[in-house]
Amino acid sequence: MSLARVRTIVSTNWLKEQISTRTKPSRQLRILDTAFSFDRDVDSYKDGYQRGHIPQSLHFNIFQCTQSTPEISVNLPDLNCFTEYVRDLGIWPDTHVVTYHHDLPLSAFRTWWMFRLFGHRNISVLDGGITKWQKDGYEITTDEPIIERSDFVAKMDKSLLRNYEDVIRNYKTKEEQIVEARVKDHPTRIDEETGGTLKGAQTVGYDDLFAEDGTMKSEAELKNMFDAAGVDVAKPMFVTCLRGMTACGTAAAARILGKDDVPIYYGSWNEFRVRAPDKLKVMAKKT
Repeated sequence: MSLARVRTIVSTNWLKEQISTRTKPSRQLRILDTAFSFDRDVDSYKDGYQRGHIPQSLHFNIFQCTQSTPEISVNLPDLNCFTEYVRDLGIWPDTHVVTYHHDLPLSAFRTWWMFRLFGHRNISVLDGGITKWQKDGYEITTDEPIIERSDFVAKMDKSLLRNYEDVIRNYKTKEEQIVEARVKDHPTRIDEETGGTLKGAQTVGYDDLFAEDGTMKSEAELKNMFDAAGVDVAKPMFVTCLRGMTACGTAAAARILGKDDVPIYYGSWNEFRVRAPDKLKVMAKKT
């Protein structure tokens, strides 16, 4: 699949067809199981991936090569470490990567954004994850594929990233729309002590992006959500949330609507409130 044709979302039927044409994994397609838990003491490889996964998939740990800080609980991976990790996964520059989730789709979308951030845009998310895969009658396995190590080299694309300083600067320049991915009644937005969101942010809630079966809503429905929030997808924007996870799903929705390069404030509200508690009353608004 060429880069120009890569879709943000692929269906279970499409993925099944791709697997069916291959007796073993090839460098053209790499499926990543992103089973994870925010509790780092949980072994998501053992408790998620090893219990059953889509055939030919490998486990990808979003916390690999990362170091949390009080400000940023889900940090970016070290560039060199990430390069070695992805090489071990057999992902080449021309490999089409497909990510999927178990219980929490935000891990698949975070993986999607992270690969694009580190220079690999040939990546899609499986619509509905492993739950939809099984509902459609497709098998899972405990077999782990053997793959060839690649020559992948991570190169950060800073156009997809916003940090604390960028957010402060944007309040002066007003160059970018601020899109909030947490729904309006999210506990971390309405908490009396530490809740809130960035001043001027318009809400396109991550939780509202999905249909009842866990698949992404139609393009028309997504467009209505952005329009209702007053967000113009033709203009510059960045997405924020609590800790840079659900924002990736809202950025993916914007890409479906034609906005290819949507940056994420990866520190998001958690970093902002820790670094600037004196600015909360000025910069933040309660729902």
